[in-house]
Amino acid sequence: MSNPKLAQALNNLFGKQRIVFWYDVRHEFRANFEALELPGVEKIELTNNEFTVKYRVLRQQPDQKFLLYRDGAQPADIDNWLLDVQLASGSDFRTDQVALWLAELELGPDLYPVLQAHNGFFEAAKRREALKKGLDKNETQTSLRRKMLACCAGSEPRLDVILEQLLAEMADNRDEKMKLITRSGLDNFLWEQASRIYGYESNSPSLRDFIIELFKSCFHMETG
Repeated sequence: MSNPKLAQALNNLFGKQRIVFWYDVRHEFRANFEALELPGVEKIELTNNEFTVKYRVLRQQPDQKFLLYRDGAQPADIDNWLLDVQLASGSDFRTDQVALWLAELELGPDLYPVLQAHNGFFEAAKRREALKKGLDKNETQTSLRRKMLACCAGSEPRLDVILEQLLAEMADNRDEKMKLITRSGLDNFLWEQASRIYGYESNSPSLRDFIIELFKSCFHMETG
């Protein structure tokens, strides 16, 4: 029952945190937890033993890495005797599809919201593979989205080059790349970046409107 994707995801978390909480909300992964072997990590199941666990992880073994598993949902804060440890550790392990994509791309949990917001992009294995080749360990939400745009446009992750590719496609009376950007939920980000870098503002932004504004701007600069 060992699941290499789960192991990879957990190893990524333990590269940043000493204590990781795993709430098996749907009671689906007990067998995976029991079969899991992570070098240097001790597994503990939470079963009304929270005080003992807290003493062990904070006092007895303050340098040891721990995976704390609960077969069920996270308790309400008022009933969660390990809440302070959980908040301090900052790492909850998720077992949904987005979490597995994070593991595949070797990205940190802070980028979970980006993947969650752009399911349409990550559903394709080819796009994930292409994106992964250009990733590094210092990705931010903005840099990740820019690289996703570049994958959709088939360009390097620079806004000017991305827009050049999209405008070249429009000149050929095609719009596959722009449609992919829209399906991936990246169109708002594209126009936010265009506003920040080029000062482009519109209530209904589009490539055609952008190029008209670009020509107008160039004309005004030439004519003073």
